Amino acid sequence: MNLFPALVPRGRVSPPTFPATAGYTVARVSRRDIEVLMALCDLQRDRGRSPAADDRETSAGLLELMEALFDPPLRAWAWIARDGEAAVGYAAATVGFSLLERGYYLRLESLYVDPAHHGRDVEARLLASASATAVQLGCFAVQWQQDAGLPPLQLSGASIGDGRCGMLRLSTPTAS
Repeated sequence: MNLFPALVPRGRVSPPTFPATAGYTVARVSRRDIEVLMALCDLQRDRGRSPAADDRETSAGLLELMEALFDPPLRAWAWIARDGEAAVGYAAATVGFSLLERGYYLRLESLYVDPAHHGRDVEARLLASASATAVQLGCFAVQWQQDAGLPPLQLSGASIGDGRCGMLRLSTPTAS
């Protein structure tokens, strides 16, 4: 029995890859990318972008992460941005449910791009990958609760909430 009937993919479509100018690409994480994903997470944590959860060991939860990313039913999604072969950023998401809107949304858990690559459309490409996955899953929106310590993320096609919550939400629903 599927606990999330709206999350059954509407079609078996391969994960999108978004080629970009200047050699940037974004692709969904595969099993062989886990070490790269963990290194990017460590960079984000080390730069103060994400508080360490109770200083627990960084290897804790790796099995759970692998299960959530790759074993059906999928419970998490992640994408890596690359400049040629070099990983320069990532995004990760899970699915949430809104009682008020009575539907599923894709919750962006983290979005990180190496500061040397800011302003080169990498963040927008990561968000586009998350948005394409949201559509595939039948979600009505992509949302991200931004950390209060971060400057607001400004992306085309997205809007920030009232400023108190820092909620990033696509300006139009991703699915009809």
